[in-house]
Amino acid sequence: MAHICMVLIGDILYDGRVRKEIMTLTKSGHKVDLVVSAYQKNDFADTNLGAQAHYIPMKIWSSIFMNLLENWSFNRKAASVIQRIRPTHIHCHDLSSLPSGVWAKKKIGAKLIFDAHELYPESWGGIKERAWGHIERMHVKSCDHIIMPEKNRISYFKKKYPGIGEPILLQNFPRRSDITNHRANIFRELYPIRTEQKIILYTGLIASGRYVEELIDSMAVCTDEFVLVMLGGSRKNYNEYREFLYRKIKGYKLENRVFIHGFVPHKELLKYMASADIGTAFYRNTNLNNFYCASNKLYEFIALEKAVLTNNYPGLIETVERYKQGVCLSEVTPMTLVQSYIKANDTRYVTPGTKKFYWEDEEDALTRLYD
Repeated sequence: MAHICMVLIGDILYDGRVRKEIMTLTKSGHKVDLVVSAYQKNDFADTNLGAQAHYIPMKIWSSIFMNLLENWSFNRKAASVIQRIRPTHIHCHDLSSLPSGVWAKKKIGAKLIFDAHELYPESWGGIKERAWGHIERMHVKSCDHIIMPEKNRISYFKKKYPGIGEPILLQNFPRRSDITNHRANIFRELYPIRTEQKIILYTGLIASGRYVEELIDSMAVCTDEFVLVMLGGSRKNYNEYREFLYRKIKGYKLENRVFIHGFVPHKELLKYMASADIGTAFYRNTNLNNFYCASNKLYEFIALEKAVLTNNYPGLIETVERYKQGVCLSEVTPMTLVQSYIKANDTRYVTPGTKKFYWEDEEDALTRLYD
């Protein structure tokens, strides 16, 4: 059996993909250690994943330069932990943690797996894109295997680095065992939502650029048949933006139709998603990472048999429109959103749950890598 050390800069409580991978590998008999960043005290929680967690404190700065230094410091400390643990395999989640694996591999000779959740440099712009692009070019050649969650991303990455081996496709599907017969009604218990009203749910980072303002604006021009719940938040400057959204909601007099709810741990998220009628998964086409998006929530809504509203990007059209799972929008505006609400609620156009996608059908790609 393999001894795997995973490295993650992020919050394991909310990272569904990493949690699924750890559970799959420990279930298969492999030993897993997790080296993970800790931004706040409540990150030091029992992850209940069967992995030994090693937390490294980390801060978020307003300065790009300071954040790069913080990242460098984390990777140096993570590499030291890896060298002490001496695993047979180092599994780095995203480019931000890959340097630690490269440095540790040189010392202990372990196999290095790069789990590229995102097209990381392409998700930024300016100096950050150039800096991370340089880091990627330096380190990708040291990887023994590369894992990616979307086939269009794989095609792009192979053209970008023609010398690499064939990346492994491991898509962000939910676990079948997590999709129980959810009949939760959490939002109607928490907020004044009538039985006959349809709940539209946004989940994720609540920030400008995520279409949250357009979603609120759409509530001002649609009938009260629909209500909006935004589930999420942010670590950085969130309070100020949340107050801006509250003022917008109040200005429209939508206090009884638009509700903002804080983040919930991923292990509880499906119950909240099951309490909605229509899910949303929108990404602005500002970079290739967004254009070739592959989010957990898209497949989770589908598995829960909820109609999905999303963009008309290649992978999304193939998943959503091809199987009539929801509505793909070429342009996201208040009026196109209203039209999509009506269409998503009409079984002539949308039959959610027609084609489901499960992690159990994907995880063999991961276990074969280590077996």
